[in-house]
Amino acid sequence: MINVDEVGMLDKRIRILTYKDITDAYGLTRQELVDAIGNPIWARVEPARGRTYYEQYKDKVELLTKVTIRYRPNIDESMLVKYRDQVYRIMSVVDPYEAHVKLELMCNKKESGEDHDD
Repeated sequence: MINVDEVGMLDKRIRILTYKDITDAYGLTRQELVDAIGNPIWARVEPARGRTYYEQYKDKVELLTKVTIRYRPNIDESMLVKYRDQVYRIMSVVDPYEAHVKLELMCNKKESGEDHDD
């Protein structure tokens, strides 16, 4: 639960982004990143943990970032988080204790060229 003392910990401004299909005048469709909520929201951004695994004969380290926000419905894994100039993919959405007080978004960095270009 977020206590009254923890409200001050939400000290970063982030944007929740989603892909939206845009059709141009010629009938061609493309995907574009748009704000899912519309306004920047307050959050806590902190490194969660690193995970090392072996991929194609080389070590790879995956850094996870935990983004904590106040509870909002309709946040899911298809969305992205933008903090400063970095975009993160949401890997999972956790509602601790199903209390609908806060959401913990487990994210990792979205590299350029993954899925779609920004």
